[in-house]
Amino acid sequence: MLDELKGDIRAAHERIAGHIRKTPVMRLEKGAFGLDVPLTIKLEGQQVTGSFKPRGAFNTVLKHRDLAQNGLVAASGGNHGAGVAYVAKTMCLPCRIFVPTVSSEMKRQILRDLGAEVIVEGAGYAETFLAAKGEAKKSNALLIPAFEARDTIEGQGTLALELEQQAPDLEKIIVSVGGSGFIAGVAAWYGNTAQVIGVEPEMAPSLHASLAAGQPVDVQTGGVAADALGCRRVGDLGFEVAKAANVTCYLVTEDEILKAQKDIWRELRLIVEPAAALPLALLQSGKITFDSGVKVGLVLCGSNTDPAKLGI
Repeated sequence: MLDELKGDIRAAHERIAGHIRKTPVMRLEKGAFGLDVPLTIKLEGQQVTGSFKPRGAFNTVLKHRDLAQNGLVAASGGNHGAGVAYVAKTMCLPCRIFVPTVSSEMKRQILRDLGAEVIVEGAGYAETFLAAKGEAKKSNALLIPAFEARDTIEGQGTLALELEQQAPDLEKIIVSVGGSGFIAGVAAWYGNTAQVIGVEPEMAPSLHASLAAGQPVDVQTGGVAADALGCRRVGDLGFEVAKAANVTCYLVTEDEILKAQKDIWRELRLIVEPAAALPLALLQSGKITFDSGVKVGLVLCGSNTDPAKLGI
């Protein structure tokens, strides 16, 4: 499965290359953030719409152009919706985005600014996705799932392909986990050539709980990163890929997330959303440690947040 997905990720990269940015990496010396390992940081917050989500959205639409002519529909707390809305605007397609009540007003406004019609429905992603699915069936629009779709996983995996090109010496790659589409794409690309490590908020432990149970399970979600990572249940395909690639998953607290978010601003002058601060939060927490010479990659996956909340 992993080898087949890796080939599809390579094809996805060629397919979407003219539509997305190859985001930069930053190499940090030992001692940065008080850590005793050299870090390579992938600045995916510099992607169009401020997150990795357009990768999967473009891959889906470009693979299914005929189905997209009736418009696009998605369910999203914000970043996936922005990615889909950007694709729709770029390709002159109508777009309806269903968002849960937990989504921030700032992210809703981003969707409107991109030309999408925004419908608030459902307390969490599961309910919101059902509403979007019903709309797609009624209007014959193309439904673009946020994570539980192979096309989405292939597109998100293109980030890992880029990262390997930019930093081929990485041994550990740490990424935030929501519904599992992103980590599945990264894990499928790296396979067993580098260890992929997931990190979730303690208040949204969907992959962590599922790995412990040996199958996808429902969890309660909330907290500062809920609008991006608050997925009640990981996707079946994403879970299988993560398991096949021997992904491990750790949890961090709310305070650890907020501290890492502020430290990224203080040390790098980069604004990231709480969901993107989790990889650093994990390293700073001491819940995982590496030998001093191990080369570690962190993906800062999104930058869509209100700077005022950082107190800057």
